[in-house]
Amino acid sequence: MTREDIYNDINETLGAVPGFIAKLDDDHIGPMWEKTKKTFLSDMSCGMQVNALAALSAAYALECEY
Repeated sequence: MTREDIYNDINETLGAVPGFIAKLDDDHIGPMWEKTKKTFLSDMSCGMQVNALAALSAAYALECEY
């Protein structure tokens, strides 16, 4: 997939492309997005809100500015 294809997929999935993604190298953006989809978007057994809170908690723990 090209960077544009990945951006389109992210936009369709999330509604927007987060700004930090533009800083990623072309070699890393594809694997990062696939892993993100598998981790946070594929298993919704605990619900979207819980998954979103888990992502926010991980970002806070890693001191991410996002």
